[in-house]
Amino acid sequence: MAAPPRELSRLKRLRERVAAWADGDDYAVPKVVLGITLLSVALRVVGLGSRVAHYDEGRVAYWALNLAETGSFTYRYIIHGPFIQHVDAWLFSVLGTSDVIMRLPVALVGGLLPVTALLFREHLRREEVVGVAAFLALNPLLLYYSRFMRSDVLVAAFMFTAFGLLVRFYDTRKARYLYGVGAFAALGFASKENAIVYVVTWLGATGLLLAKVLVLPNGYRDAASFLASVPSPSAIWNRMTGRVRSDVTLLVETVRSFRDRHGSPWQVVVAYVGHVGIGLAIFFAVSLFFYAPRGAGLAGIQHPPATPTADSVNFWNGVTNPAMFPELVQVTYDRVIEQYSNWFNPASERATTTGESTLGERFDRFYEEVDGHYGILLEALAYTCGPLVAFSAFGYALDRVGSIRPRHLVPFAAYCGYVSIVGYPIGTDIGNPWIGAHVVVPLAIPAGVGVAAVFRWGVEAISIDDITGVATAALVLVLVTALVGNVAATTVYSNAHEESNPLVQFAQPQEELRSDLTAMERIARDNQGTDVVVYYGESGDDFDGGSAYVQENRDEWGEAFWNLRPTCLKWYNTLPLPWYFASGEMETVCENDREQLSRMVSDEQPPIVITQPFDGTQPGKQLGPAGYERRSHQLRTGGYKNTFTVWIHESHTDQRPS
Repeated sequence: MAAPPRELSRLKRLRERVAAWADGDDYAVPKVVLGITLLSVALRVVGLGSRVAHYDEGRVAYWALNLAETGSFTYRYIIHGPFIQHVDAWLFSVLGTSDVIMRLPVALVGGLLPVTALLFREHLRREEVVGVAAFLALNPLLLYYSRFMRSDVLVAAFMFTAFGLLVRFYDTRKARYLYGVGAFAALGFASKENAIVYVVTWLGATGLLLAKVLVLPNGYRDAASFLASVPSPSAIWNRMTGRVRSDVTLLVETVRSFRDRHGSPWQVVVAYVGHVGIGLAIFFAVSLFFYAPRGAGLAGIQHPPATPTADSVNFWNGVTNPAMFPELVQVTYDRVIEQYSNWFNPASERATTTGESTLGERFDRFYEEVDGHYGILLEALAYTCGPLVAFSAFGYALDRVGSIRPRHLVPFAAYCGYVSIVGYPIGTDIGNPWIGAHVVVPLAIPAGVGVAAVFRWGVEAISIDDITGVATAALVLVLVTALVGNVAATTVYSNAHEESNPLVQFAQPQEELRSDLTAMERIARDNQGTDVVVYYGESGDDFDGGSAYVQENRDEWGEAFWNLRPTCLKWYNTLPLPWYFASGEMETVCENDREQLSRMVSDEQPPIVITQPFDGTQPGKQLGPAGYERRSHQLRTGGYKNTFTVWIHESHTDQRPS
C-alpha cells in the first residue's frame, strides 16, 4: 500500500537517515554498540545495593570478606569458582564492605557483555550486531542476575567472550585471539564449575551443525524438495559425499589461508602449534592464579583458623620460590580434581541414591525434582525472556528456510541455547531461575537476527513508500521494546524480592529488612560491647524443625569445622545475616536460656536482640517492658518458620527508620 502524498516527505527523510546509517563509516556500528554497552552498565549499577542480600550472596560474600581479613583461601566447589571471592576480597580491602561493592564485579562484567556482539561482525549484518547487543543489555533475566552476586552471569559472559574470540581467530587467523580464548576460558572456569558444560555444549552444537551441513545444507525448503522425490540410497549417498567434498574443499582453503601467512605447511604447523601452546599456557597460568591456595590454605578457613607461615604452600610462596612451585602446582591440581569430582557427583547421585527405596522410587523422586526445576526455568523464560526466545526461534527459522543468507553461527548459537533449556534443569541440585542466563546469552545471536529482519523489512518498506509496512515493523519493535522495559521495571527494580516475581529464588529476604540492617550497622559503630544477641530457647525433639538460629548444646558453641562466626549460630539457617554481622563488625553472641536473656536485657540492655516468633520460649513480654521495640521480617520468601524479629532498645531507636 503506497503512502499518502503528505506522508511521502516524512518517509523520504527517514529513508535518507536510515541509508546514511547503513552506508556510514566502519565505526557506525561500534559506536552504537558502545552506546548500548554504556546504557547496559548504567542499568546494572544504579541502585545496586537496594535489595537485601540473598542467601547465596551472603554466603559467598562472607568468605570473600574472610579472605580479605585473614588472607587464607582454598577452593571449595560449594562456594563455586574462586574468581568472585578474590575480586571481592580485593575490593573490600580498598573500597570497604557493602552490598554495592559485593555485587559490583558481576554488574560490570554483565554490563560489558553487549560489546561482545562485535566479535561476530564478520558473520552478522550491521543491524544484527546491534540487535544482539540490545538483547544482551536489556534482557530482564540477565539484568536481574547482573545485579546479583552469583557467578552464573560471570561464567556466561566469559565463556561467550571466549567463543567470540575463537570465531575472530577463524575470521582473521591472528594468533592473539587464541591467547584471548585461553585467558577468558580460564576466567570462565574460575567463575563457576559449569564452564565445562559450555565446552560440552559447543562440541554438541558442532556435531549438530555438521549434521545440518551434510544433510540439510540449504535449509528445510531444499530438503523438502529433495525428499519429495523419494531419493534412492545412491542419491542420498551422492548428496552426502558431495557435501563432504565441498566441506573438505572449504577446509583446504582455510589451511591455505594459514599457509599464506606462514609459508610452508611445516611452518604453519609449527607456528600455530606454538600459538595454541601459548594459549594453553595462559589458560593454566590464569587458572593457577585463581585456584591456588592463599595464606594457610584449608587450615586457614577452618575453626580455629591457622596462621600462614613461611612454609605454607600458597600461591605467593610458590611463585616466588622455584623449589616450592612444583608442590604448589600439585596441591592446586589435587584440590581442583577433588572438588570437581564432588561437584559432578550430586547430579548423578540424585538418580542413584542408595537406601531402602526401590530403584523405581528413586527415579520417580529424581524426575519429580527435575520436573520442578523445569517449571522454575520455563516460568522465568516465559515471563521475562519471551521476546528474546520468540525472536531467537524466528531468527533460527529464517536461517533454516533460506529467507536470509544461511550462516553456521546462527544455528550453532541456537543449538547451544535450546540444548541448555533441556540440560541445565537436570544438572542443577536446587531449582532456580538463574540458570536461564546460560540459555539467553547464546540465544541472543539468533534473536538479534530475528529482530534485525523486522527492522530490515521496515527499511525496505520505506524504500517503496509503503506506509503500512513501515508502521507494522515500527509497531512490532515499539511493542517489544515496551514489553521488555515494563518487565525489567517490574521484576528488576520495583519488586526484586517478592515471591510473585519469577526471578526471585525462595532464599531471598524481604526488602523491609534493609532499614533494620542499616540501623544495626549504625548502632554497632558507636556501641561498646555486645551489639547483637541471637536467642532461641526451645529444645528437645522439636528443637528446630530445621529453622532455629542457635545451636541447642551450649557446650558446642565454640566448636565448628569452618571458621563460621559466630560459631554459636546454626549458621546456614541465619544466612545472609552472618554477612551483615561480619561486614558491619557487630559483636554477636547467642543465648538459649530465657531467664538468662531476661537478666541480660534488664541489666546490660544490649542494643539489639533477635528472636523467632515460633519459639515458644520467646520472652516478648519481658523485652517490651524493658524498652525494646520490635519489627518482624521474612528471611525467606514465605513460611511462618522463616520469620524472625529484630528488637532494638529504645535508647537506639532513633537509628531505626520509621
